Amino acid sequence: MKYDIVIVGASTAGSYFARRMSEKGFSVLMIDKSTKERISPDYDIFHMGKDEMEHFGLPKVEKGDGIYAFEFTESYMYSAFGGYPKPSPAPVVGMHKHDYIVRMNEWAEETGVQIVYEASFIECLYDENGKICGVTYEKNGEKTSVECRLAVDCSGIPAVVRCSLPDGYGIEKFELTPDDILYVTLRYVDFTDKKEEWMKSYFWIAYKSWVAPSKGSDAIIGMGSCFGFEYVEKVYEQFTRNVKLPAHKVKRVEKGRTPYHRAPYSFVADGFICMGDAACMTKPNCGEGCTAALVLEDIAIDIASKAMENGNYPTRESLWSINKKYNDTQGKEFASLMALLASIVRHSPKANEFLFKHDVIFSKKILAGMSGGLSLDITDYLKTLVFVVIGLVSGNIKISEIKSILAGVINSGKLTELYEKFPETPDGFDEWVKEAEELWKKAGRLADWRPLG
Repeated sequence: MKYDIVIVGASTAGSYFARRMSEKGFSVLMIDKSTKERISPDYDIFHMGKDEMEHFGLPKVEKGDGIYAFEFTESYMYSAFGGYPKPSPAPVVGMHKHDYIVRMNEWAEETGVQIVYEASFIECLYDENGKICGVTYEKNGEKTSVECRLAVDCSGIPAVVRCSLPDGYGIEKFELTPDDILYVTLRYVDFTDKKEEWMKSYFWIAYKSWVAPSKGSDAIIGMGSCFGFEYVEKVYEQFTRNVKLPAHKVKRVEKGRTPYHRAPYSFVADGFICMGDAACMTKPNCGEGCTAALVLEDIAIDIASKAMENGNYPTRESLWSINKKYNDTQGKEFASLMALLASIVRHSPKANEFLFKHDVIFSKKILAGMSGGLSLDITDYLKTLVFVVIGLVSGNIKISEIKSILAGVINSGKLTELYEKFPETPDGFDEWVKEAEELWKKAGRLADWRPLG
């Protein structure tokens, strides 16, 4: 068999790219290791911004369709001891995740996309010049090889295609460790003291914890952390000691993972693009990846379709501007925010409470800007300086915490500038990577701070 495009992974990222490229007239095969009945089974409920769904033209959901769960607009971020709420209103739709992924699969099939379930990726095939020309997968113990011009990795955290490429193929092969992953635990709960419908979302950045609406239970208490699920429970214990939640009964617990690592320096190679979780495409402030991935995909759809016109092979050079256009927009914002968060979280609950109280660092302006477009002026910096001094004198903030915050601000700014200078062509890329490596070493990672041992 021969296709223009083979996509490995049939969740949100794969389905969206498959549909859009099929709409442009390309033949698309999408494979997934799961059965259709078991695809994307980790969580029941997941949330997606209503405005983002409309922007990307994703399949709509409606009350009574078995997929739609609820909508809410009220969201608040709280301090480490549950005070000083900062509102961040935005319409959010809650859906049953597995059912929505099935809907997206069927949405892709409407345009002629072919899907093979229970098909595990084995390897890429290469032509006489060493360029990708196909994919081999296994289903029911039988191997099948198909030809293609473009292989797309949407396989999630394992990034099975990206990590299988030959050394020197032009793309990073790093595999994620427990330090590069947020382990997420969701507790579906019913409140025992009062039963009114919970239709708002609370978030505590100090613990990477939230309470959000659910379906079939009063709410979800969510918690994410690096290092593994045992460490998540340690953070949860600290969270429940410091924040008074309504009395509740846990009905069930779900567990999952999301990547928390900088994106690959390049998403493309000859006949290849990586996307979604396989490209660590998640929002640094919350770990959400569905719509974050689609920003890159819209860019890739435009550039890849032009590169593949008239039967042309999509070379690294013809796909390169995917990197440039992405880094000029969301790429630089995510790099900047990831570096900032890696440093500003390194403080005690006491310091967090002080900063929230005085609207510094965790100010309404900065927290709103975490969704994109953060811009500070001299007034913001002066206010921060004044209250940092007050915090030192009053004993609410330690010098080490101030140093970490300042380093985060500086590294964040430098990464923004560097990503704005991402090379227009592969020429100069190696030099750019050397600068990026040095800056990321200075910025560190979220996992570099492990306060609970």
